[in-house]
Order: sequence, then structure tokens, then C-alpha cells
Amino acid sequence: MLAITIPPQEGVALELKKGQLLKVIDLEGGQVADLLAYRAGDFSEKLSTGATIDNNGSLYIGQGDYLYSNKHNPLLQIVEDTVGAHDLLHPPCSPDMYRVQYNIKGDHPSCMANFIKVLGEYGLVENDIVTPFNIFMNTRVTTGGRVEVKAPLSEAGDYIILRAETDLLVAVTACSVEESACNAHRCTAIRLEVDQKIN
Repeated sequence: MLAITIPPQEGVALELKKGQLLKVIDLEGGQVADLLAYRAGDFSEKLSTGATIDNNGSLYIGQGDYLYSNKHNPLLQIVEDTVGAHDLLHPPCSPDMYRVQYNIKGDHPSCMANFIKVLGEYGLVENDIVTPFNIFMNTRVTTGGRVEVKAPLSEAGDYIILRAETDLLVAVTACSVEESACNAHRCTAIRLEVDQKIN
């Protein structure tokens, strides 16, 4: 088994083979992990949160559901989920987001910067980065259509397990937002475990 601990406000990229299991663990509770996925050999096919919402028929997905690509092919299946509250709507936090929403004009760690860094090693650039699957992010939509981000429901040790439906390049960040309830106002580490057995 491969195990990686992502420090607070950082990210990693790794390759998954078809059938491998990726376990994403919230070590301390209340921490979001942003996830992107690209088909190995053709990075133009990548996670699409829009196609995922469309094919699952819901803004909220959990155990048994699939994450789909922009070509509507399944990339990952959620095979185990101890939380059941995740987000498909929000883009990765970025310098522009911090400037507009929090009036932060200086340097601030961001998921966008982390994705650019770790995916750049595979030749991907900023325009290749799309809306991620925001694991443990507790987004609720009111009856009036208002989008509210609340503190994650995840507690220390909670996890989600995803099975690769094809060979993939995956990037995961420990979300950098400490200014709101998104990460319960503090940023902590995320642990990844990859089962090397191919089913």
C-alpha cells in the first residue's frame, strides 16, 4: 500500500491503475480535499462535475455513485463513504477568489496554485484545471437556490474510498481556505492510501 500525507494547504499528483482504490482520509476532521482526475494517455478527457451531476441526477453524490468525465465515461466510483456530504459546485480556491471574496491581495496558498504545481510535472497548465470534486465540503442549496457552505461533517478518521474505472492521473489538495466555514476555519492535513491490488 502506498500512503501519502498531504500537509495543510498543499497538494500531490499520483497515477492510478484501473481497479486500484484511493482512500482519502480526513485526519483531524473538518478538512476538505479537492480532487481532479484525467484519463491516462489522453488528458483532454477529465473529470466533469457537470456530467457527474447530470448522470447521477443529483447535486449530492455518495456511496455507489460515479464521477464522470467530460465525455460522460465513468472515471471513479465511490465504493465507501463515511461522511456522505461532498461538493460538485465550487471551483478550486485561487488568488482571484481570495481577492474578490476576502480582499486578500497578497500571497495566499490556494488549491489552484497547488494543482498548477503538481499537474505541471505532467505537462498540464492552468487551463487544464476544472472544477474539482470537493471531498468533505459541506455545500447546501436552499429551496430558494442560495448556495451555503457549512463546516464539513467529517470527523477525525472519516474517509471516502474511490475505485479507478480506468487508468488515471489524479491530483488531490488539502484545501487552503481558513477564512470561512469551508474547512471549519482551520487547515489541516489529508492522508491518501492507495491499494496496490488491481481488482
